[in-house]
Amino acid sequence: MKKILAYAAAPCLVLLLNGCSSEPEINSIKLDTDSSIEDSKLADYLADGTNSVSYSYKEEDKYKINVKAKVDNTFYDNNPLGILNILSRTVQDMDKDISDYCGRKDCEFGTLKVVSATSTKKDPYSMKIDSYDGDEVLVRDDVKYKREDLTYYKDPDGILPDPNYNENEEEDVLTLEDAVYQYMEDKFDEITNHGENYIPEIDDPKVIKAAAEYFDITEEKADEIYVNKAVEEGESYNGEDYE
Repeated sequence: MKKILAYAAAPCLVLLLNGCSSEPEINSIKLDTDSSIEDSKLADYLADGTNSVSYSYKEEDKYKINVKAKVDNTFYDNNPLGILNILSRTVQDMDKDISDYCGRKDCEFGTLKVVSATSTKKDPYSMKIDSYDGDEVLVRDDVKYKREDLTYYKDPDGILPDPNYNENEEEDVLTLEDAVYQYMEDKFDEITNHGENYIPEIDDPKVIKAAAEYFDITEEKADEIYVNKAVEEGESYNGEDYE
C-alpha cells in the first residue's frame, strides 16, 4: 500500500517542482504590473496609489486577468475623449506577457475598469487592455464609444491627444450640436423606417431621451439643439433650392 501511495504522489511532486500551478499568481502579476500603472497617466487620479488597484481573473478558454482601479473625483473632470486617452495610454503600458504567472493554462489581460472611490453615482469606465492596436473602445456604464464618436470634444490640458487628431482642423471636428442633431436624425430614421411610421407624440420623446442619455445632457438641451439645428438645416436647404 505504501508503494502505491508513493507512485500516486510522484506526478503531483513533478508538477510542484515544475511550478505548474493550476491558477494564476495574482500577487505576482500585481507586483509586476503596478509599476507600469505608476508610470501611466492614470496614476495621477488613483485614490491611494497602487493600493487602489486590484486584480482578478476569469476562467474561460484561457485565464482573463482583469484590473480594477479606484480613482478620485478629479478623474471625472475630464471629458470622455480625455478619459479615452488616459485609459488608452495606460493599457499600452500595461499589456505584456504574463504567461509565466499562469501555470499550465494560457492567460492574458482582459479589461481595465475604473470606478469612483467615493461615489456609486459616478459611472464606471472600462477598456480592453489589448486596445492599443487601434480598436479603442471606451465603455461607459455599458455604453460603447469609439474615438470617432467623441470628436466633438477637445482634449483636456495635459492629456496626450491622438496623433491623427488636429485641433486646428475645425472643419473636420464635429460640434456637440452637430453630433446630437445627426444622432437624433439617425435615431428617427431607425425607429420610424425613415419617416414612414412616424408618430410625433410617441417617437419624439423616445429620440430625445435616447440623445440625452447618449450625450449625457438634459432632455431639454437635446430638444433645444435638435430644433435649432433643424431650423438651420431647413433654411440652408430652402436657400439652395431657390438658387
